[in-house]
Amino acid sequence: MDDKDWPLQSFNETVDTSDLRREWEEWHRSFELILEMKRIESQHEKLVLLLARGGRGLQRIFYNLRPVPEEVYPEPVPIPLVPKEIPEYDNAVLRLSKFFIGKRNVRIELELFRTLKQAESEPFNRFLLRLRTQAARCEFQDREEIEILQQVTMGAFDERVRDKGLEGTLNLDEVTNYAINREMLLKQKEKEKAKALKEESAVVAAVRQERNVRTAFRGKNRARPYPSGPKPSSNECNRCGSYRHSGEDVRCPAKKARCNSCGRIGHFGRKCRGGNKRFSYRETWEQPKIEANVVTSENEWNEELPRRPVPADIQQVN
Repeated sequence: MDDKDWPLQSFNETVDTSDLRREWEEWHRSFELILEMKRIESQHEKLVLLLARGGRGLQRIFYNLRPVPEEVYPEPVPIPLVPKEIPEYDNAVLRLSKFFIGKRNVRIELELFRTLKQAESEPFNRFLLRLRTQAARCEFQDREEIEILQQVTMGAFDERVRDKGLEGTLNLDEVTNYAINREMLLKQKEKEKAKALKEESAVVAAVRQERNVRTAFRGKNRARPYPSGPKPSSNECNRCGSYRHSGEDVRCPAKKARCNSCGRIGHFGRKCRGGNKRFSYRETWEQPKIEANVVTSENEWNEELPRRPVPADIQQVN
């Protein structure tokens, strides 16, 4: 079988130290499958293929390791007997396994197992696989199913799954089925909710578009307050300057307004014809029509006008 039919990446020796053992175990397991498919029996051919497929990183590690006591070397046999084959591949696996795996600390593995939690977006099957992988390193033996169920009860993301585990009436397989079914149900609800929101958004957009069309149509056909083009001066009100009415119309707002320019009542300042002399009526005296509380002469009127004090006024005060 060609290598293209059974691809295997080179061994990644650059992973974190805590993940180096798992990287070796997974890579070696994949390599053993390739040996089975190729039906290679020779120890030397297995070793050569191991180092060739492992890459330069694995080769550098292997050639710098010392032999371990567990390696097997057959004793020489007398002639004419055929000497036994040296288990080169098995010895290389022992040497590499001791380097990558070393002596396993069960307490550390157990601590890692207790800290496993399901992420929010992680499927339950993947979380369960992580639990089983770590449980195999803790050497639970007969208690493995119970320990995994306990960790599911503590680390599952869904609160209802945790409650099912705390009830104590379901085993690990039943809790797993419940968690998977509930996960599928929640995903279906999310899809239906997203679909409903999408339909609602489409309806709202259609209503807004229809309302905008109606508003534009009404604005297009609405009568304009003023005709387009220049306004003829003959239709202009001589009191306020509007084109909607004439100067004799009783609805003219300037008919009872006081001019800001001359002070007279009956027109606005923009239509004033008396010049820019402001409030000139206050500076000249006229005989009032009503006799109550009025001045009787022009001299008294001049005295009422505000003026600056003169030295004679100051002497009178002193």
